[in-house]
Amino acid sequence: MNRKKTPIVLYTISVLAIVATVVLYFAPYTIPEISGLFSSYDIVDSAKPDLAAGQMADNYWAVQPIDANTTAIGEPRYYQQNYAYLIAGERRALLFDAGSGTRDNIAAIVARLTQLPVTVMPSHLHFDHTGGIKPFKSIAMIDLPETRADVTDGKFTIGRYEFHGMRDGLTPPTFTVTEWLRPGSTVDLGGRVLTVLSVPGHTPTSVALFDPASHQLFSGDFIYPTTLYAFLPGSSLSAYRATTKRLLAMLPTDTRIWTAHCCRNNEKISAPWLTMKDLKDLDHALAAIDSGDSHGVGFFPRRFPVNDQMTILTGFPWNNR
Repeated sequence: MNRKKTPIVLYTISVLAIVATVVLYFAPYTIPEISGLFSSYDIVDSAKPDLAAGQMADNYWAVQPIDANTTAIGEPRYYQQNYAYLIAGERRALLFDAGSGTRDNIAAIVARLTQLPVTVMPSHLHFDHTGGIKPFKSIAMIDLPETRADVTDGKFTIGRYEFHGMRDGLTPPTFTVTEWLRPGSTVDLGGRVLTVLSVPGHTPTSVALFDPASHQLFSGDFIYPTTLYAFLPGSSLSAYRATTKRLLAMLPTDTRIWTAHCCRNNEKISAPWLTMKDLKDLDHALAAIDSGDSHGVGFFPRRFPVNDQMTILTGFPWNNR
């Protein structure tokens, strides 16, 4: 009896070991696919947000003027607490990120804030930044081989693991790109010129916008308070480090970094910001991770300290170089 069971037990163990190996090897893809089976969460918080700045609109959006021509538009009740930025010039405006698309329509909020023609540009292709993009008729995209590859018959469709909305049951959108912007090119809004920066690390197609006149960097998910994600499909620690070093070399030391996710440590809800010191701390943290001098916690993802505002989550060496 025991002799008959032994091969079955060994076979079962072998199959489970193979499955576990595959899951771990392709962890950036497999873990998100199955994570929804083991956790639950509220997409939208029912509680009223405790804002430190700005005002609520339609009981969902936080609208906060940054300066006379820049407005942060947040989703403080959304579980990822996204912030997009409406950046206006004299002739046109650019909406950096399109919101999650979870509640109502960010385009309607934008229409209340400006009469200028508006172009939307996503900081990267994840669902929480592109979910609200379809209502816009003018859409800009960074011009990279990876983004060009998403175009078929003139239509841009975000790839499954670029969009990454499977945990929330979301489908990648399809839309028409009306303006392709190469890294290093500029966007003239009329009296306000933005420089388009390719900032790979979080994703290969991540974008930041720099306003040299006001020393403002709009960073998307490349850097923000709380927890940086450097373990998802396309994330790269070496690219993160290279981008960080390049930004430190090119940006003025007094640059204010406006980021895409709230909130700063021990502060109420407002448009999240960081400084060049935080960027320098990120560079030091990435160097320490690379050298093995920093000690993380957890298995996958692994959490490493950056400073009092940030930690960073990484993957395994074979899928997170």
